[in-house]
Amino acid sequence: MKSTGWRRWLRRGTRVDASLRQVGAVVDEAVELSRAGRFDDAVETGRRAVEMLSGLTARDRGTVLPTLVLACTNLSYYLSDAGRPAEALVRAEEAVRLARELYAIDRRHEEQLAEALDALARRLMSCGRAPEALTAGREALALMDACPDVLLSRLLEAYAMALAATGQHAEALQVSDRALQLLRGLAVDQPVGSQMHDALGRVLSLHANRLFEAGRWEEAVDVGAETVTHFRESMTGSQPRRLAYLAIALKNQAVYVAGVRRTAEDLAAAAEAVELSRQLVAAQPEVHQPLLASCLDTYGGRLSDMDRQAEAAAATDEAVKLYRGLAGADRAVYLSRLAEAVGNQGAVTEDRQASLALTTEAVQLRRELVADNRAGHLRELALSLSNLANGLAKSGRLDEALAVGEETLALQREVAAVNRPAILSRHAEMLRRQAVWLDDAGRTVEALALGEEAIAVAREAVAGSRAANLKVLSYALEDQAARLEKLSGRGSRQTRRPGGTPSFSKKKARRAQAMLREAQELWAEYQQGASASG
Repeated sequence: MKSTGWRRWLRRGTRVDASLRQVGAVVDEAVELSRAGRFDDAVETGRRAVEMLSGLTARDRGTVLPTLVLACTNLSYYLSDAGRPAEALVRAEEAVRLARELYAIDRRHEEQLAEALDALARRLMSCGRAPEALTAGREALALMDACPDVLLSRLLEAYAMALAATGQHAEALQVSDRALQLLRGLAVDQPVGSQMHDALGRVLSLHANRLFEAGRWEEAVDVGAETVTHFRESMTGSQPRRLAYLAIALKNQAVYVAGVRRTAEDLAAAAEAVELSRQLVAAQPEVHQPLLASCLDTYGGRLSDMDRQAEAAAATDEAVKLYRGLAGADRAVYLSRLAEAVGNQGAVTEDRQASLALTTEAVQLRRELVADNRAGHLRELALSLSNLANGLAKSGRLDEALAVGEETLALQREVAAVNRPAILSRHAEMLRRQAVWLDDAGRTVEALALGEEAIAVAREAVAGSRAANLKVLSYALEDQAARLEKLSGRGSRQTRRPGGTPSFSKKKARRAQAMLREAQELWAEYQQGASASG
């Protein structure tokens, strides 16, 4: 949030001379350039303001320092908007250092220190340093005993992102909900396209992410749809900032509706996101290449869901090439996104060996990320490992697939201990697959036990989101029925005495038949939903 009104930070009674008035006008000019989407011009003007103020501090540091803190904080935002995250972080760190100096002189400047810390938290997040961002966010909130709602909503927004990025999803959702309620109140009388209206849209988008991460997919779809509508309403011409907001909202909505199997909607949203991001890249390539890469990656996944594999491969290949270039320039910032894109490319690559190589690379990248932030990246490592196990099984490397599958399940259980709803669907599917591979390896007893667990977890997932999890429960029941039927065929075939207890084998057969009937009913329901969703 770039701030104008530099005069309000001056101490009461401060005499504003011509030189400070002049540089204050430059500070405000940079803000207006940023709001107009002229990010490079905002950087140059903001940098000029910082240089001018730095020159004035030699004469009267105490008077100039509040405006210098503001100018440095704002410059960090301009650099971030211009696609220069490393430089943005340096300026945010400088702003915090200056704000601490100011706060030591006059405790009434706690709000400025909080704003500088908020900017630092956001820059640290952009650079992949989530634990440090969380620390900065906590300090900013702790500073303010009675915080204005506008500032509090901003502090909560960044804090929720840092909590989610460090794996603290339940608290992140609570904080996000609080920020959203504050913004709804603040924006109620604000015109469409105002700063507060845009802020509400951003928080809606982030809250939808928090809901999706918590496994509340239907709610995420509703909030995501509200976000898309919100930014469509604010579109005037091709204003870059709002085009980017809309593209992000559409990309995210494509993921949410895919989760609840509304196939036609998710593909349309993803395609529009790619179209908008290409428009933005045509105007400002360095700024918007990361957005285009992300939209292409999402679009590739949606095309794959529609069995349009050639188009999916083309989209994910373009995304990976963009991310490799971005990560080559700034690895810390883009490593997580590169890992995701490489994994997705492996999933849509039809050549088995090439797919396995990409999936192995994705696992290696995820391990690197987990080494620095275990809680924040553990779920994604588990996903990459599950894809690797599947690829190994398809390549006939069953022992390796089982070993990787065992590690995957252990990591998924670790994730489930802190955020169970978010992992249920994938955990059920991994349990099912591991049981199949155990069966193939002749380890029947272990396969039966894991098959039972797969059914139980799949039922839990269906209770939370029925449409999204019917398929995995149907498959888990069918697989287990086949195992029981096989065992019942091997059992004793002696005739039961009148009034006696049915043989163990016959009990298995009857249970298998009941499972198979339920699996068929669930599959029919799944197919009906697939037809309805297009």
